[in-house]
Amino acid sequence: MKTRITLLLMLLFTPLLAVQARNVYEKDFVFQKQLLINNKNTCQAFRIHRNWFVTAAHCVESCLNGGACRVQILLAQGEEVKASYDFHPRDIFIPQEYRYEDEHKQVRTRTAWDVALLHYRPYAYTYEFVEGGFATQGEFDQALQKDPNLRVQFDGAQNPKIPVLYTYQGPNLMTLKNNIMVPRWNWGNMEYYPNPKMVLYFGQDSSVWGADGFGVDHGNSGGAVVLDDGGIVGIASAKHANNLPGFVREQFPAFGQADEFFLFTGFAKGTTLKFIKQTLLKFGDRVQTKKLRRIAPTVEQQP
Repeated sequence: MKTRITLLLMLLFTPLLAVQARNVYEKDFVFQKQLLINNKNTCQAFRIHRNWFVTAAHCVESCLNGGACRVQILLAQGEEVKASYDFHPRDIFIPQEYRYEDEHKQVRTRTAWDVALLHYRPYAYTYEFVEGGFATQGEFDQALQKDPNLRVQFDGAQNPKIPVLYTYQGPNLMTLKNNIMVPRWNWGNMEYYPNPKMVLYFGQDSSVWGADGFGVDHGNSGGAVVLDDGGIVGIASAKHANNLPGFVREQFPAFGQADEFFLFTGFAKGTTLKFIKQTLLKFGDRVQTKKLRRIAPTVEQQP
């Protein structure tokens, strides 16, 4: 199904550009789904394996610390019905490095480790009417026959096309030479935001990338950061300059002055990728990766 998607383009220190439109196939993004916490639109999660979703740790962490939470993946939503899957807390994994104590014994979080894994074992789905109330599988199947958007989403959940994860390692302050885009499912509608500006890599140990002048709305956290070839280079994490490493704020002051800012967690071999591989290996699963080659050393300060 071809859908017209509205794109929002924002540049640092410039006014909002005219709204543009572009034709996009929704099926290109069905590897990603909307993540609901207690039935609320909270985050995104994307498939890295038939049995695994990735999201941001800050999206689900509270549900592992004694909080009463319902964690769901919204697999598909059409005009009348929707289908979801519930995760048990034992199927949610967060790296222990995500939280740490600073010199003042205050608990902090590391954007570099803002990753969580969701073990997807769909023994049962929940079917509901959009207007409220549970639906039967038969009622859902009937809706699939007449709602092509619902079918595209649900087929993508049943027969996922798994994107490759781009991994990297190298010295501090590298520049990604590709544009990125951040898709988001919003109650059955697909939106995405492209970034026309350069993206900085803050170093292998921190595994954080940042883009200035790029506005990402609430609800994008945990979603995929996608390159133009469909590969995934990171996980949407934060949008505040105070999450920046100190040396980056000093060397690139424009980032701290940006009206819009975006941080995402990359797949560094010594941090996030290591956590993903080790967790999946415990269950006999593997993730598809590819070395990211389209990065270059940063020589000049970004304007």
